[in-house]
Amino acid sequence: MSLDDLNDRSDQNDFLSGALHGAADAMPGGEVDDLHVSFGVVRDRVRRRRAAKVGSLAGASLVVAGVLAFGVTQTPMWDSADPVLPGSPTEIVAPNRSADPTSEPSPSGPPATSVIQDGYQPSWIRDLGAGLECGMPVADLETTAAGWSAESIGDIYSVTSEQGGEPSTTWGMAATVAGTDGSLDVPPVLVWSQDGVVVDLGTNVFGAPVLREPLVGSAGDATEAQGGAFTTCAPVETETVDNFATPLPEGDYEVRVVAFPQLASGQWATAVSEPVDVRLDADGAHSPTGTRGGAATIEPPEPVEGELSRFVLDRSTDWVSARLTQFGYITTGTPVITAECESTKPGDVVSIEVLLHSGESFMSFDIPCDGERSVSDPVVSGAEEVVDLRLASVPDGVARFWATLAPNTGGSGGSGDTGGEAAGDCSADGLDLAYDPASSPSEGAGAKAEAIVDAALACDSDQLMGLANQDGTELMFTTETAEQTFALPDTDTQHYATLARLLTGTVGAVAGENGGYPTVVWPRVSTEEFRDSDEAWQEVVDAGLLTQEQADAQRADTTFGYTGMVIGIGEDGTWRYYSASD
Repeated sequence: MSLDDLNDRSDQNDFLSGALHGAADAMPGGEVDDLHVSFGVVRDRVRRRRAAKVGSLAGASLVVAGVLAFGVTQTPMWDSADPVLPGSPTEIVAPNRSADPTSEPSPSGPPATSVIQDGYQPSWIRDLGAGLECGMPVADLETTAAGWSAESIGDIYSVTSEQGGEPSTTWGMAATVAGTDGSLDVPPVLVWSQDGVVVDLGTNVFGAPVLREPLVGSAGDATEAQGGAFTTCAPVETETVDNFATPLPEGDYEVRVVAFPQLASGQWATAVSEPVDVRLDADGAHSPTGTRGGAATIEPPEPVEGELSRFVLDRSTDWVSARLTQFGYITTGTPVITAECESTKPGDVVSIEVLLHSGESFMSFDIPCDGERSVSDPVVSGAEEVVDLRLASVPDGVARFWATLAPNTGGSGGSGDTGGEAAGDCSADGLDLAYDPASSPSEGAGAKAEAIVDAALACDSDQLMGLANQDGTELMFTTETAEQTFALPDTDTQHYATLARLLTGTVGAVAGENGGYPTVVWPRVSTEEFRDSDEAWQEVVDAGLLTQEQADAQRADTTFGYTGMVIGIGEDGTWRYYSASD
């Protein structure tokens, strides 16, 4: 499918991003090595992968003492087969609302048919030949793929990005799609109808065909059904692409999950779910609460300066509100997760995952629904990527849940909370480590490595900053200055301990020789030559950079491999970079 078929700017961005990444992956090794010149420092990238990172020693383990129980890193693994969010009805009815989700008056707005173009087909729908068009009777929206089925298993939720420019909103819903003939290679979409007429055919999922786990309800084999905040049945056409900028009016709708399996014959077919009631109002899209949840007393705090993401789930009214808002990128410092949960059953817990912007699970843990505020230890991803939040399982009794990813403003903490007592200023304080010259295959690189170790173990911030500034070292993918990276205290970032453990506990390996810039890289497991070496993986465990479980999980990921911190020093002794593996 060509760029002409993309139906909005976000689809174009996803398509172009994928194309650029694919082109980079296909370049010969020498050409990739030459890309370093555009980053302001001369050094080798050692196939550093930005899609997944475990920032520093602090990022290797996110622990909240007493209240947060972690799951597996890298990929979410939840054993519960129970359906999430909709679940089975409880017998509890909130005292502040009716059990009838239609008790609240419907938002007033013009009929959706007044803003759509009857009979219109977005270009990507035309290419499918699936017989779908705007304004069609909803009775004609049916499954055409024998043996295939689609089912919605979660409430509708919104994702709003406020990261520069105009805010943009998309809809999502957890769904399951199953079939035997052919395959499902693109995400399902959300198709909207009102008064028996189709008024939105969903976004162009063929522009960036990536099956994603849903923001709410990732347990089991669920995927995310996707939709945009603008109807694709009210086009503004240009020469190259269908543009859509008309939101559906406020009111009550039915929403169906529609999947597009490709049959063994090569034809595209449809799998259509049963409808879900959805209400659109000034606050977004909402599913009916029914008899789930209850009255809520906890309230999310006001956003703070530097806040990155927040998720709020509210079932305390007749219509569920579930919203993730993304505010910005990690540029300096280290944020923490702050969360509260309230349920009709105090023993309930909400499973939450911390995600990289790529959608990869970075950390996971449980929040008890006891109405008490929980604060995690610092979350260190090692780069500027957005970190998102995803609810993996939500019991029926949960009335309200909120979580934020933001700079630490105090309050109760995790295992790093000192209860008001002053913590040590330097993460390397008390470490009994010694640099071994044999760990470097280059005398020049070894001399600089020893100087860095000495400064780190001495907690000498002036010396570390001086060494980095002298060599023009790239720090944290150029997102931080030496003064920011090596500021004290560093009990959140753990940079001093990480530098010392890298250079004293692991062996360096030369990389980048083909590009003409040989660099000694610690740990050697981050290089292509040693990415499957038993000894190299054991080094990062013995050095305290990863736990054995983390090392096993990263090694099993043949796409990314080691995703912890790395340091690169030129054979001539130039300190080139200190960042997460890319």
